[in-house]
Amino acid sequence: MRNKILRFAVLAIFASAIAVSCSKEDDELVQKPNESQWTVRPDFATLDTRPQDIIEQFTLTEKDADLVKVDENTPKGAKYALVIGISDYSGTQYDLQYCDDDATDWKNRLVKEGYSVTILLDRNATSANIQSAINSLVSKAAAGTEIAFCYSGHGSSGNIVTTDLYYISSSWFKTKFSTAKSTKMMFCFDACQIGAMKTALNATGRVVAVASSTTTYSYDGDATMKNGVFTYYQMYGFDYKGYIYLEPDCSYACTQMKSWASARGLTVAPSYVDSYSGNFDL
Repeated sequence: MRNKILRFAVLAIFASAIAVSCSKEDDELVQKPNESQWTVRPDFATLDTRPQDIIEQFTLTEKDADLVKVDENTPKGAKYALVIGISDYSGTQYDLQYCDDDATDWKNRLVKEGYSVTILLDRNATSANIQSAINSLVSKAAAGTEIAFCYSGHGSSGNIVTTDLYYISSSWFKTKFSTAKSTKMMFCFDACQIGAMKTALNATGRVVAVASSTTTYSYDGDATMKNGVFTYYQMYGFDYKGYIYLEPDCSYACTQMKSWASARGLTVAPSYVDSYSGNFDL
C-alpha cells in the first residue's frame, strides 16, 4: 500500500510539472508575435515621447509652407507623381511593416500608366527631402498636366510623419498645392487619423482617397497581403477586378477594407472624395 501511494504521489508531481510546462509554452505561443498577422498603424502621437516643445519644433503647418510657382512651360499632357513609403523610422520602436511595399506598388503602377515618378522610401523620406519633392511636383502642376501623390506611413491628427519624425500637417499640404493649376490630380494616404487630408486637398479636378478618418486607424495586412490593407485592396481592384478608373477602385477598396475590419472586430473609416468631372483614368 505504501509503495502504491508513493507511485501515485510521483505521478501527481510529474503531471503537475507537465501542466505547468504546457501552460508556460501556451503563454509563450500567445505572446510570441506572429509574422502572418495584421498589425495596427497607430496614432504616432501615442508613441512620441518627446517633450511637447520639441514636437512643436518638429511640426510643419501652413505658416511654414512657402507658395510654389508653377512652371507654365511644363509640357501639356505630361504626368508626374511623388510616392512616399516609410516603414523604417528613426528608432525601431516606430517601425511599420509594409509601407515601403505600398509605395513600390504605387510607383510600378503609375510608371505603367506613363507617369514620371519620384519615390522616397524609408530613411530617404526625410522632412527636407519630402518638402523638396513636393515643391518640385507642384511646380509641374501646370494646366494640362496630370499629378499624383501617394503616401503610406505613420499618421496623426491629419499629419503625415517623416522618417526623421517631423509632423507635416494637412494645412501645410493645402497651402503647398493651392497654386497647382492641373485639373487632374489624385491623392492617396494610407495612414491613421489622416482624414483631414481629404478635406484640405479637395478641389475641382481632384480625387482624394484616405484609409482613415480623423480618429480611426489604418492597418498593415498579413504576410499574404504584404501591403497596408487599404492599399492592398486598391491594388487588387486594378489587378483582379479589372477597374480602369480610379473612382470605382477607391469605392471597392473602401468597401473591402470595412469588410476585412468587421471580420476582425475592428472599426475603420476609409473614404474618398471625387471632384473630378468624368471618369478618372490613371
